[in-house]
Amino acid sequence: MKKFTFILLLLSSALRAQILDDSTRLIYGPHTTRYIYEHNIKYNDLYFQEVDTSILNIHRFTTTELSGYRLQDLGTMGTATRPMYYVPPDIIGARSGFYVYEPFFRKPADFKYYDTKSPYSRIGAAIGARGRNKVDVGFNRSDSSNFNIGIDYNRIATDKQVASKGRNDRLADSEGYDAYLVYFTPNRRYLAMANFSRNKTTVADQGGVDTTGGFSFFDRDANVFLTNATTTVLRRQFHLYQQFMIDSVFQLYASYDNEYASSQFRIPDFKDDKDYFNRFIFSTDSTSDKNRFITNTLEGGLKGSIAGKLFYLGYYKYRKFDFAYAWGNSDTLGFRTGKPPTVGEEHYLGGAVRIQLNRKYKLQGSIDFNLNGNQRLTGDLFASNFEAHLVTQQYQPSFMERAYLGNHDFWINDFTTIKALQVNGSYTQPVGRSLLTPRAAFTSLTNYVYYDTAAVPRQIDGTTTIIQPGIDLTINFLKNLYFTAQVDYNIVAGNTPEALPMPQWMVSGNLYYHNLHFNDNLEIQAGIDSHWKSDYYAPDYRVSTQQYFIQNEFLIPSYLILDLYVNIKLGHAYLFGKMNNLVEAITKEGYFVAPYYVGKKPLFDFGFYWMFFD
Repeated sequence: MKKFTFILLLLSSALRAQILDDSTRLIYGPHTTRYIYEHNIKYNDLYFQEVDTSILNIHRFTTTELSGYRLQDLGTMGTATRPMYYVPPDIIGARSGFYVYEPFFRKPADFKYYDTKSPYSRIGAAIGARGRNKVDVGFNRSDSSNFNIGIDYNRIATDKQVASKGRNDRLADSEGYDAYLVYFTPNRRYLAMANFSRNKTTVADQGGVDTTGGFSFFDRDANVFLTNATTTVLRRQFHLYQQFMIDSVFQLYASYDNEYASSQFRIPDFKDDKDYFNRFIFSTDSTSDKNRFITNTLEGGLKGSIAGKLFYLGYYKYRKFDFAYAWGNSDTLGFRTGKPPTVGEEHYLGGAVRIQLNRKYKLQGSIDFNLNGNQRLTGDLFASNFEAHLVTQQYQPSFMERAYLGNHDFWINDFTTIKALQVNGSYTQPVGRSLLTPRAAFTSLTNYVYYDTAAVPRQIDGTTTIIQPGIDLTINFLKNLYFTAQVDYNIVAGNTPEALPMPQWMVSGNLYYHNLHFNDNLEIQAGIDSHWKSDYYAPDYRVSTQQYFIQNEFLIPSYLILDLYVNIKLGHAYLFGKMNNLVEAITKEGYFVAPYYVGKKPLFDFGFYWMFFD
């Protein structure tokens, strides 16, 4: 509470200074700081956005909260994640199959390239009880009218919430940094955009809560299954995009990507951890399994706009990959000769087209064709309040799904390609000061690969379908009171529906007050955030392979999460305070996110976000 009071006083002082400064001059600020993404340049969709100054929902800072609970972790930030619903992969060729720590890495498509009239910097921090912290810092400036550069630093650090030895006994530590720049010639004919990103995540794998010692699942002093296991994931990527404009109809572009990803699971000394595993292939004393994946991708093509309404793009793409299994050269269990080829090249042809009458009416599509036969076709329709999206693709199972050899796991599979069709649409209907958005999604999966109850990959022989109607609501009543909600209903049918476990119902709601005070200098949002899902057999997590797998023994009961929060905006400074999980605070009963993994506790969080324009 002392920290919270100190920050509030600090921001109040900043407000007084800023009011004096802004009363004399309003030169630089959000209105002079715009950004654009690479896809806006590549696809000739030049739409600049001003930096976000909204106060709404700044109290949401964890990965699961920011995703609208469509990502699930193991109960604490920085731990392994999975999507609640099926998401088709962007890559139809070679993939490693390691994805649970992917949300912590900043991809090239996520970079914002700024057009600033002054230096722009930001600093944000979220500080939670029991050693849960998040930091996000960035700086950007333009050296001239045609050159801009920026750097970012971010970190998630979380102490163990169960079986902790004390302060700074880390459960997860994810640290990343990046740099980016954009340059174009004065005549705007040549443009270059580049970025570099790196993230290292280290997690103490506990395997869940062990209640055999007489403790309950929700006891902070309870035992855990693993006390000496660690996963370390390192990922870095360099990306370069260049284009040369002959005229508006003919433009040449080229891009290059170099990506490195490694993952290591270690238990230097089993001690009391041996009972967790039922198989030891190489050693009964320790485990050290490391995998590595390197790709180099070159893409070049021709694009242009015709009459300002029609856009076209065509390209050739070359991709070289190199995957190294931990024990790839071992003759144990015939793995060296049985595993798939781990080094290779891929060749792609593709293109995109867009017909755009104006900002409200747009039809676009794309195709990505791998010369080995796999392909991805997308289509999007935007028509005023209605939008629809289509993805159909055939893609290759990942290296992890096709073969693996570690100290505790082994398989070699001869899987066929996977086929996916996904269609979704929504319509937004204004009703007075409120919005109503019904939506629906349909997914069809053929030869889908999942991890069975033994945490081993299996392929479905047939087709599985997912039907997902839903609705989004934004209701404004009593002038300054609002209620927003998202409701999902999920139906899984066809062959082996248990391969895609998901709750039948998932509902999120937010009831809040939002208004301006003190001559519009103080903005407040205060309310109750909620999330509920029906009971289901949530996937378990295999720490040695970093894979979620289905299970049918541990039913995750339905549970209502209620978070009480207040968000404050003072000029360009933002402050929030949040009390998590009011239900457990009142009933003393917690909830599960996965078998043997408990959810967030009734703890207090606070944080701030500050933007500077000079």
